[in-house]
Amino acid sequence: MALHWRKDWPQLLFAILVLQALYWLFLTPVFDPQTRPLERILPIAYEVATLASPDWDAVEAAQFEATDVPWEDCCEEGYRAFRVIFELDTVPREGIGEVPVVGADNYQAWINGSLHYGAGRMVLPDLTYHGRAYRGIHRLPAGVLNVGRNEITYILASHEGTGGFLVAEPTLGEYDQVVATFNLRRFLLNDYLQICTVVGFLVALLAFVAWARSGRQGYLFWLGMLSFSWAGMLFHEDWADPPIGGRLFMNAVVPLGVMIPAAWVNLSNNWAGRPLRFVLPLSMAGWLLCIAIFLIGNFLDPQNDAGPMALWAFSGAMAVLFAGLILWKMNWIARDRFWEAAIFLLLAVMSLRDYIGRIFDLNIGTQTDYALPFLLVALAASFLSRNIRLFRSAEEINALLQVQLDERTAELAVAHDREKILLSQQAHQDERRRIMADMHDGLGSQLMSMLLSARRGNADPAQYATGLQSAIDEMRLMIDSMDSVGESLAAALVLFRERAQARVLDAGFAFDWQQEPSAPLPQLPPRAVLQVFRILQEAVTNALKHSSGDSISVHVSAAQITISDNGDALGKVRTGGRGLDNMAARAGSIGGIFELERVGEMTVARLQLPGDDEGADTA
Repeated sequence: MALHWRKDWPQLLFAILVLQALYWLFLTPVFDPQTRPLERILPIAYEVATLASPDWDAVEAAQFEATDVPWEDCCEEGYRAFRVIFELDTVPREGIGEVPVVGADNYQAWINGSLHYGAGRMVLPDLTYHGRAYRGIHRLPAGVLNVGRNEITYILASHEGTGGFLVAEPTLGEYDQVVATFNLRRFLLNDYLQICTVVGFLVALLAFVAWARSGRQGYLFWLGMLSFSWAGMLFHEDWADPPIGGRLFMNAVVPLGVMIPAAWVNLSNNWAGRPLRFVLPLSMAGWLLCIAIFLIGNFLDPQNDAGPMALWAFSGAMAVLFAGLILWKMNWIARDRFWEAAIFLLLAVMSLRDYIGRIFDLNIGTQTDYALPFLLVALAASFLSRNIRLFRSAEEINALLQVQLDERTAELAVAHDREKILLSQQAHQDERRRIMADMHDGLGSQLMSMLLSARRGNADPAQYATGLQSAIDEMRLMIDSMDSVGESLAAALVLFRERAQARVLDAGFAFDWQQEPSAPLPQLPPRAVLQVFRILQEAVTNALKHSSGDSISVHVSAAQITISDNGDALGKVRTGGRGLDNMAARAGSIGGIFELERVGEMTVARLQLPGDDEGADTA
């Protein structure tokens, strides 16, 4: 990976220096501003206790012990109370502002026995993570403060293996001064990070869509993976009420966190061509190994450092490899990639800076999360601007070929459209006539009969209920018949079974379906399939209306379909009705035969199916 001198190095160096200067001299101070002077109220003592339950009664009964800050207790499940004691000579009129430094899955904050912060659920195991998601300023009202001794009590709750408990010295001062000092920090840690999360997911979506539509370019895929992993990490930090909890929830984000350095390396490897073959398998092997070490170590002993050390080692190796790949590729990149190279080199410097800060525990801040959305958007925009000419050329070629193809196929397309319109119009007219006939003969006659009975005073409520149920059944049958049932008889039977079973069970009947698996069903055209579907619907409706039994069975074979019920013998209401005539007519129209008969103790509606050729001819 040796560097060679190129004639346009000055232009590349200019882009690198300009971007580095813009970030470190102008953008970084925005994200890490100098805090305003604040007259702090210093705590005089700290106390800690173990609680039996997360409530104030348990706090009053607890035995507190003196401690110091920062205080940490890892990683058992349970409840703790941490007390911060401070004194006031006078009570500020606007109250006290408090910036807590609390690490727990969830917590409540009390001042002198009065609750002033609490969100979500505090009782194990149904615990939410509002304590880890909240990064704000508490206001301690003047009405609950005392001249002299005051106590802030944090009631802490944590799952096992989620990091335990941590409390550091809070920042206390007059409320207006605290807000003026920390307001920007509150915005950056809450609203701004939520904006970053949305930007990250949007860039990921854009990159994945472009990757899917541009020949599966590796650069776009890894840009999407990087954006998605980073946004997923931010989303995890703010997810206060996830569907899973405890150690499983905390470890679910590990693959995303380890993916970020791996995605950086593969993104740089696929940038500007000439990707090295060993980079992808090496980074993926390291990714899997790091995840395994982290998860196994965490489940065996949450307090061991094997997982974090593996992550730091992997991140450091990937940061060095990332920077090396960028420097190596600067040997041949074209001028239209100079600003992209400057962005990548800035990201490499930021990654190495964050890594060094973590290894040596340097308080240098981590502005990567704040700046990354700007850089990701810049990378996506530079890719689009660089490739827009290629997209335009491809579109011009496609347009020319499309014109030639349209000229040769215009007449065929016009004829096909005309025939399709005619067939659609005919089908619509046929369906309109069928619906009108069904409404007139079925629903209309039912409602007219009920109207005449009402006028003459010959019907009681039970008859009205029966008549209305019949009208509803007719309407349901008409609506169901308007749906598409599929192109084949097998598909139509699947849909019929689903609808019939739900309807039969809702009516209080038992439902049994038997189908001979080895019997091939006839291959009927779509219109014939629709007629079979409607016959079966009406047969089920007829059984539900008139059967005195409690069971309906369907049997399907290659030659026939039967619908049986264990009701009593055929009565007048089950024979000679319009529904039976319609079913017989529908069967005849496709070359089949419909019969209603009594077989033993069963009433059987039988549909003889037409053959393949016969069904095609008559449909």
